[in-house]
Order: sequence, then C-alpha cells, then structure tokens
Amino acid sequence: MPECDWAVRRIRKELNLLWLDPPAFCRPGPAPVTDLFHWEVVIDGPDGSPYAGGTFPVDVAIPKKYPMKPLKITFKTKVYHPNIGPEGRMALDIFGEWWSPAITISTALLSVVSVLYDPLLDLPARRDAALQYRHQRGLFEQKARRWTHRYASAPVASFCPAAARKELLEEAATTGAVARRRFCGVGKWRFFGWYWVGNELRAENGHATMSGM
Repeated sequence: MPECDWAVRRIRKELNLLWLDPPAFCRPGPAPVTDLFHWEVVIDGPDGSPYAGGTFPVDVAIPKKYPMKPLKITFKTKVYHPNIGPEGRMALDIFGEWWSPAITISTALLSVVSVLYDPLLDLPARRDAALQYRHQRGLFEQKARRWTHRYASAPVASFCPAAARKELLEEAATTGAVARRRFCGVGKWRFFGWYWVGNELRAENGHATMSGM
C-alpha cells in the first residue's frame, strides 16, 4: 500500500475517533473537515488552570508522511503560556526530536492539555512567561487569566457530521446519555454526558456544543 494511502486510512480513523470519543477538554472545530491533513480542534480551558472558561481554537497540520513525521499544532487565539509562542505555535519535544509514530492525534492533544496545567520550563517558546511562571507564579496566573478572558471568551460550537450524530444519538437513546470517562491529564478521571438540544449536541459540563446539518 502506498505510504500516503496508509496515512489517509489512519487519519480517517483518528478523525472519526475525535468525533465519537474526543480526549478530555478537546472537541471538533466549528467547520467540516474538508482536508484530511488540516483540521481545526477546539480546546476548552481545563479546570484548575488559568485557562479555565476559555475556548481555544487550534490548528492541526498533519504532514503527508504522518505518522513518521510529527504534527504541528498552533493556537489561533493569543495565549500567555511558556510553551506557546507569540504566533501560537505549541513548542513541545514530542513535536520534534521525541516524536514517535505511536503518538496519535488524540494523545498529542492530551499532551497539549497537560502542558496547560504544567508548563515545561526547559523548553520555553516564551522566555518572559517561563521566567514569570518560575519566579512570580501569582502574577503569571493573573496575566494568563486576563488573556484568556480577553482573547478566548467567545463560545465556539463544534461541527458533528450526520453519521457521528446518528451514532451518538443511538447510544444516548440506549444509556440516557453518552457518558464517557476521560483522563484529564492531572491524575483524575472526568465524566462527560452528552445530550441533544434541538440540532445541537451539548456536554453536561456546559462548555462544549456540537452542531450538525
């Protein structure tokens, strides 16, 4: 099988998983995916971090040689964080020399959420933020919260394809809610219940919504 065809099969499988069982605090973007190698994902600011309550659209660029080559993840809003550069690029070692073909898009997104809780100060993309986090933690958190409120407070609905909506609806009809257990990156499991309101799929945590056609 040609390398690109194999990559497409894996990417389709991972995209379907993002619709049906997204990682904690992550969900599909607001528009349909028209290019398998370029997605938009939404990260809802994780509880217990200065980014809680924020909604962060993220650009996921997948190379043609995926999974042999690493993803590129870029925040589309301004974020004050030691590992997120002024242009929004997430700087982690797993997106460079420590990349492995075993890493999936979901596990990469979980790593991003984990770093929102616990920055990697040895790999700063913003030295000013890293120094402030290390020596003036309270001031860092105040500034990160201000930026979250200023740049990431607008709600963003998620697009859910009809097929995925059908599967979620069938599961919801059977169980009363689509309850999924998600590891949130700080040693805890979190439960999310999904329910339909009109043409939107909403999460019981109040942040995520999915809209479909």
